[in-house]
Amino acid sequence: MVMIRIIIRILLVAVFLYITASCVEPVHYQTRERYVVDTKSLFIRSAPSPISEIISSYKHGDTIIALASDKYWVMVKLGSKTGFVSTDYLKKIEPPKTPAFLDKVESIANWKSWYFWVIAVAITLFWVFIDEMIIKFKEKLKNKHEISVKGLLITPVVFFVNAIMCGVLYINWKDQLLESLHKGFSLVPENLDIISWVLWIQLLILLIGISLDLLGSIFKSGVAWGILLSLIDLLLGVYIFAVSFYLTISLYYFAIIFLLIFFGSQYISMVYQNSKRTRLYQRPK
Repeated sequence: MVMIRIIIRILLVAVFLYITASCVEPVHYQTRERYVVDTKSLFIRSAPSPISEIISSYKHGDTIIALASDKYWVMVKLGSKTGFVSTDYLKKIEPPKTPAFLDKVESIANWKSWYFWVIAVAITLFWVFIDEMIIKFKEKLKNKHEISVKGLLITPVVFFVNAIMCGVLYINWKDQLLESLHKGFSLVPENLDIISWVLWIQLLILLIGISLDLLGSIFKSGVAWGILLSLIDLLLGVYIFAVSFYLTISLYYFAIIFLLIFFGSQYISMVYQNSKRTRLYQRPK
Protein backbone atom coordinates (compact mmCIF):
# COMPACT_ATOMS: atom_id res chain seq x y z
CA MET A 1 0.00 0.00 0.00
CA VAL A 2 2.85 2.38 0.79
CA MET A 3 4.41 1.83 -2.64
CA ILE A 4 1.04 2.37 -4.36
CA ARG A 5 0.58 5.69 -2.56
CA ILE A 6 4.09 6.74 -3.59
CA ILE A 7 3.41 5.84 -7.23
CA ILE A 8 0.15 7.82 -7.22
CA ARG A 9 1.88 10.86 -5.73
CA ILE A 10 4.70 10.78 -8.28
CA LEU A 11 2.23 10.44 -11.16
CA LEU A 12 0.23 13.40 -9.84
CA VAL A 13 3.42 15.44 -9.53
CA ALA A 14 4.38 14.48 -13.11
CA VAL A 15 0.99 15.73 -14.36
CA PHE A 16 1.42 18.96 -12.38
CA LEU A 17 4.94 19.49 -13.74
CA TYR A 18 3.72 18.89 -17.29
CA ILE A 19 0.92 21.44 -16.92
CA THR A 20 3.18 24.10 -15.40
CA ALA A 21 6.10 23.41 -17.77
CA SER A 22 3.78 23.79 -20.77
CA CYS A 23 3.76 27.52 -20.05
CA VAL A 24 7.41 27.81 -21.10
CA GLU A 25 9.61 26.62 -23.93
CA PRO A 26 12.01 23.67 -23.46
CA VAL A 27 15.34 24.53 -21.85
CA HIS A 28 17.93 26.10 -24.16
CA TYR A 29 21.56 25.45 -23.27
CA GLN A 30 23.57 28.65 -23.50
CA THR A 31 26.77 28.74 -25.54
CA ARG A 32 28.63 31.97 -26.19
CA GLU A 33 30.49 33.06 -29.30
CA ARG A 34 34.18 32.29 -29.10
CA TYR A 35 37.09 33.84 -30.97
CA VAL A 36 40.85 33.38 -31.18
CA VAL A 37 43.19 36.37 -31.59
CA ASP A 38 44.67 36.32 -35.10
CA THR A 39 47.26 39.07 -34.72
CA LYS A 40 50.45 39.59 -32.70
CA SER A 41 48.75 41.91 -30.20
CA LEU A 42 45.16 43.12 -29.86
CA PHE A 43 44.16 46.10 -27.74
CA ILE A 44 41.18 45.95 -25.39
CA ARG A 45 39.44 49.31 -25.36
CA SER A 46 37.07 50.89 -22.83
CA ALA A 47 34.44 51.61 -25.49
CA PRO A 48 33.62 50.35 -29.01
CA SER A 49 35.70 53.03 -30.69
CA PRO A 50 39.23 53.01 -32.18
CA ILE A 51 40.04 56.22 -30.28
CA SER A 52 38.82 55.05 -26.86
CA GLU A 53 41.16 54.31 -23.95
CA ILE A 54 43.29 51.14 -24.09
CA ILE A 55 42.78 49.19 -20.86
CA SER A 56 44.62 45.95 -21.68
CA SER A 57 45.58 43.68 -24.56
CA TYR A 58 45.45 40.12 -25.86
CA LYS A 59 48.29 38.24 -27.49
CA HIS A 60 48.22 35.94 -30.51
CA GLY A 61 46.36 32.69 -29.88
CA ASP A 62 44.35 33.90 -26.87
CA THR A 63 40.77 32.62 -26.75
CA ILE A 64 38.00 35.16 -26.20
CA ILE A 65 34.49 34.41 -24.95
CA ALA A 66 32.12 37.14 -26.12
CA LEU A 67 29.58 38.74 -23.81
CA ALA A 68 27.99 40.37 -26.86
CA SER A 69 29.05 41.19 -30.39
CA ASP A 70 28.13 42.96 -33.60
CA LYS A 71 29.76 43.28 -37.01
CA TYR A 72 32.62 45.45 -35.77
CA TRP A 73 33.15 44.91 -32.03
CA VAL A 74 33.12 42.14 -29.43
CA MET A 75 32.39 42.85 -25.77
CA VAL A 76 34.62 40.90 -23.36
CA LYS A 77 34.94 40.45 -19.61
CA LEU A 78 38.08 41.82 -18.01
CA GLY A 79 38.01 41.18 -14.29
CA SER A 80 35.18 43.30 -12.89
CA LYS A 81 35.14 45.49 -16.01
CA THR A 82 34.06 45.06 -19.61
CA GLY A 83 36.10 45.91 -22.66
CA PHE A 84 35.81 45.88 -26.44
CA VAL A 85 38.00 44.41 -29.17
CA SER A 86 37.79 44.80 -32.93
CA THR A 87 36.47 41.86 -34.96
CA ASP A 88 39.01 42.64 -37.72
CA TYR A 89 41.68 40.71 -35.84
CA LEU A 90 39.60 37.83 -34.54
CA LYS A 91 38.84 34.40 -35.95
CA LYS A 92 35.58 32.78 -34.87
CA ILE A 93 35.89 29.24 -33.51
CA GLU A 94 33.43 26.55 -32.52
CA PRO A 95 32.56 25.96 -28.85
CA PRO A 96 33.79 22.76 -27.15
CA LYS A 97 32.17 19.68 -28.65
CA THR A 98 29.47 18.07 -26.53
CA PRO A 99 30.48 14.51 -25.52
CA ALA A 100 28.37 11.82 -27.19
CA PHE A 101 26.88 10.72 -23.86
CA LEU A 102 25.71 14.22 -22.91
CA ASP A 103 24.47 14.77 -26.45
CA LYS A 104 22.27 11.70 -26.04
CA VAL A 105 21.04 12.92 -22.65
CA GLU A 106 20.07 16.26 -24.22
CA SER A 107 18.10 14.46 -26.93
CA ILE A 108 15.91 12.70 -24.35
CA ALA A 109 15.62 15.72 -22.03
CA ASN A 110 12.86 17.47 -23.98
CA TRP A 111 9.78 17.61 -21.73
CA LYS A 112 7.50 17.96 -24.80
CA SER A 113 8.22 14.35 -25.79
CA TRP A 114 6.24 11.50 -24.22
CA TYR A 115 9.32 9.37 -23.61
CA PHE A 116 10.77 12.04 -21.32
CA TRP A 117 7.86 11.61 -18.92
CA VAL A 118 8.12 7.82 -19.07
CA ILE A 119 11.82 8.06 -18.19
CA ALA A 120 11.25 10.72 -15.51
CA VAL A 121 8.55 8.74 -13.70
CA ALA A 122 10.51 5.46 -14.01
CA ILE A 123 13.80 6.81 -12.63
CA THR A 124 11.99 8.61 -9.79
CA LEU A 125 10.13 5.44 -8.79
CA PHE A 126 13.37 3.49 -8.99
CA TRP A 127 14.93 6.06 -6.66
CA VAL A 128 12.19 5.29 -4.08
CA PHE A 129 12.67 1.55 -4.62
CA ILE A 130 16.44 1.79 -4.08
CA ASP A 131 15.97 3.79 -0.88
CA GLU A 132 13.60 1.17 0.51
CA MET A 133 15.87 -1.71 -0.47
CA ILE A 134 18.89 -0.10 1.20
CA ILE A 135 16.93 0.53 4.41
CA LYS A 136 15.73 -3.09 4.48
CA PHE A 137 19.22 -4.38 3.70
CA LYS A 138 20.71 -2.43 6.58
CA GLU A 139 17.97 -3.68 8.91
CA LYS A 140 18.69 -7.31 7.97
CA LEU A 141 22.38 -6.67 8.37
CA LYS A 142 21.88 -5.39 11.91
CA ASN A 143 19.67 -8.31 12.88
CA LYS A 144 21.88 -10.99 11.35
CA HIS A 145 25.35 -9.71 12.21
CA GLU A 146 24.52 -7.60 15.27
CA ILE A 147 26.13 -4.40 14.03
CA SER A 148 24.97 -0.80 14.32
CA VAL A 149 24.48 1.36 11.23
CA LYS A 150 25.19 5.04 10.65
CA GLY A 151 21.87 6.90 10.44
CA LEU A 152 22.82 10.40 9.22
CA LEU A 153 24.47 10.39 5.78
CA ILE A 154 26.31 13.24 4.07
CA THR A 155 27.12 11.64 0.69
CA PRO A 156 23.56 11.66 -0.78
CA VAL A 157 23.11 15.32 0.19
CA VAL A 158 26.39 16.39 -1.42
CA PHE A 159 25.67 14.46 -4.63
CA PHE A 160 22.18 15.97 -4.75
CA VAL A 161 23.34 19.57 -4.30
CA ASN A 162 26.19 19.11 -6.79
CA ALA A 163 23.78 17.67 -9.37
CA ILE A 164 21.52 20.72 -9.21
CA MET A 165 24.51 23.08 -9.37
CA CYS A 166 25.96 21.22 -12.37
CA GLY A 167 22.55 21.32 -14.05
CA VAL A 168 22.32 25.09 -13.58
CA LEU A 169 25.87 25.53 -14.92
CA TYR A 170 25.08 23.30 -17.89
CA ILE A 171 22.01 25.32 -18.81
CA ASN A 172 23.56 28.78 -18.44
CA TRP A 173 27.26 28.21 -19.18
CA LYS A 174 27.40 24.96 -21.12
CA ASP A 175 30.43 25.85 -23.24
CA GLN A 176 32.49 27.05 -20.28
CA LEU A 177 31.51 24.01 -18.23
CA LEU A 178 32.57 21.61 -21.00
CA GLU A 179 35.81 23.52 -21.49
CA SER A 180 36.60 23.22 -17.77
CA LEU A 181 35.87 19.49 -17.85
CA HIS A 182 38.08 19.04 -20.92
CA LYS A 183 40.96 20.68 -19.05
CA GLY A 184 40.62 18.14 -16.25
CA PHE A 185 41.16 18.68 -12.54
CA SER A 186 44.33 19.62 -10.70
CA LEU A 187 45.18 20.08 -7.03
CA VAL A 188 44.56 23.80 -7.49
CA PRO A 189 42.88 25.32 -10.60
CA GLU A 190 45.47 26.72 -12.97
CA ASN A 191 43.40 29.77 -13.88
CA LEU A 192 40.88 32.07 -12.24
CA ASP A 193 37.95 30.97 -14.40
CA ILE A 194 34.90 31.01 -12.13
CA ILE A 195 33.44 27.79 -13.58
CA SER A 196 36.68 25.90 -12.92
CA TRP A 197 36.71 27.13 -9.33
CA VAL A 198 33.06 26.15 -8.80
CA LEU A 199 33.71 22.64 -10.11
CA TRP A 200 36.86 22.36 -8.00
CA ILE A 201 34.97 23.38 -4.84
CA GLN A 202 32.16 20.94 -5.67
CA LEU A 203 34.65 18.09 -6.08
CA LEU A 204 36.42 19.01 -2.85
CA ILE A 205 33.14 19.07 -0.88
CA LEU A 206 32.15 15.76 -2.45
CA LEU A 207 35.42 14.10 -1.40
CA ILE A 208 35.08 15.48 2.13
CA GLY A 209 31.50 14.19 2.39
CA ILE A 210 32.43 10.72 1.15
CA SER A 211 35.41 10.56 3.52
CA LEU A 212 33.33 11.60 6.55
CA ASP A 213 30.68 9.00 5.76
CA LEU A 214 33.34 6.32 5.28
CA LEU A 215 34.99 7.10 8.61
CA GLY A 216 31.62 7.26 10.36
CA SER A 217 30.53 3.91 8.92
CA ILE A 218 33.80 2.25 9.88
CA PHE A 219 33.45 3.62 13.42
CA LYS A 220 29.83 2.40 13.71
CA SER A 221 29.98 -0.88 11.79
CA GLY A 222 33.62 -1.94 11.73
CA VAL A 223 36.10 -1.87 8.85
CA ALA A 224 34.63 -4.53 6.53
CA TRP A 225 30.96 -3.65 6.94
CA GLY A 226 31.73 0.05 7.11
CA ILE A 227 33.45 -0.02 3.71
CA LEU A 228 30.61 -2.09 2.20
CA LEU A 229 27.90 0.23 3.52
CA SER A 230 29.85 3.30 2.37
CA LEU A 231 30.13 1.80 -1.12
CA ILE A 232 26.36 1.23 -1.19
CA ASP A 233 25.73 4.82 -0.07
CA LEU A 234 28.19 6.04 -2.71
CA LEU A 235 26.34 4.17 -5.49
CA LEU A 236 23.07 5.64 -4.22
CA GLY A 237 24.65 9.10 -4.36
CA VAL A 238 25.78 8.57 -7.96
CA TYR A 239 22.25 7.54 -8.94
CA ILE A 240 20.79 10.58 -7.16
CA PHE A 241 23.25 12.78 -9.04
CA ALA A 242 22.28 11.29 -12.42
CA VAL A 243 18.53 11.63 -11.82
CA SER A 244 18.75 15.14 -10.36
CA PHE A 245 21.03 16.39 -13.15
CA TYR A 246 18.78 14.93 -15.85
CA LEU A 247 15.61 16.46 -14.41
CA THR A 248 17.29 19.82 -13.81
CA ILE A 249 18.52 20.23 -17.40
CA SER A 250 15.05 19.19 -18.59
CA LEU A 251 12.71 21.33 -16.47
CA TYR A 252 15.09 23.74 -14.71
CA TYR A 253 13.16 25.75 -12.06
CA PHE A 254 10.23 23.34 -11.93
CA ALA A 255 12.58 20.39 -11.47
CA ILE A 256 14.57 22.13 -8.74
CA ILE A 257 11.42 22.85 -6.72
CA PHE A 258 10.19 19.27 -7.16
CA LEU A 259 13.59 17.76 -6.34
CA LEU A 260 14.01 19.82 -3.18
CA ILE A 261 10.66 18.60 -1.87
CA PHE A 262 11.09 15.02 -3.09
CA PHE A 263 14.68 14.57 -1.93
CA GLY A 264 13.94 16.27 1.38
CA SER A 265 11.07 13.90 2.13
CA GLN A 266 13.07 10.83 1.06
CA TYR A 267 16.14 11.83 3.03
CA ILE A 268 14.25 12.70 6.21
CA SER A 269 12.36 9.41 6.01
CA MET A 270 15.58 7.44 5.46
CA VAL A 271 17.43 9.10 8.35
CA TYR A 272 14.44 8.71 10.66
CA GLN A 273 14.00 5.02 9.89
CA ASN A 274 17.70 4.24 10.18
CA SER A 275 18.07 6.18 13.43
CA LYS A 276 14.90 4.71 14.91
CA ARG A 277 15.91 1.16 14.12
CA THR A 278 19.43 1.77 15.34
CA ARG A 279 18.14 3.00 18.69
CA LEU A 280 15.83 0.00 18.97
CA TYR A 281 18.72 -2.31 18.19
CA GLN A 282 21.00 -0.65 20.75
CA ARG A 283 18.57 -1.06 23.64
CA PRO A 284 19.69 -3.74 26.09
CA LYS A 285 17.64 -6.89 26.18
